[in-house]
Amino acid sequence: MLQLANRQAGAYSTPPPCKNQVVTRRAWFLTVIPLIACRKEEEMPADLFPENAAGGWRRVSAQDVPVSEAPDPVPRNAVNQLRAASYRGPGKLEARVYQLTSPEIGLTLAQRWRPSADTVFFNRRQYFIVVKWDSADRKALQAFVAQLENRLGPEKAK
Repeated sequence: MLQLANRQAGAYSTPPPCKNQVVTRRAWFLTVIPLIACRKEEEMPADLFPENAAGGWRRVSAQDVPVSEAPDPVPRNAVNQLRAASYRGPGKLEARVYQLTSPEIGLTLAQRWRPSADTVFFNRRQYFIVVKWDSADRKALQAFVAQLENRLGPEKAK
């Protein structure tokens, strides 16, 4: 009776602890694990390398490259897919887009990548991009890279 009076008077500020927390955790894990397992990975945009790109570039070739044949020093076990394309126009360029297993790997690659002549690289979410060119016009190259960034979507996934 005293407990009932204390409860009515507001003596308990928090609800009494659950006696069976193990079942609660188990139920939570059984709910969350299937959701994680069924998560759909984001696919590389189909129109990533258009026939005619910004800056006057015309696509010569585009292909999915086996990860084992990747020309760049990217950890093979961190790559889901690699797509490459060659363009001609105000010069020549080759672009490669690596779809990585996580965005953190792309950030690490961008921070540790060694700069080289006639090459630009950047990361966007789970993508790491390398663009190499030969005697290309700077403004046309900037337009191509900007269009590629836009096709890969915003910096952070929604």
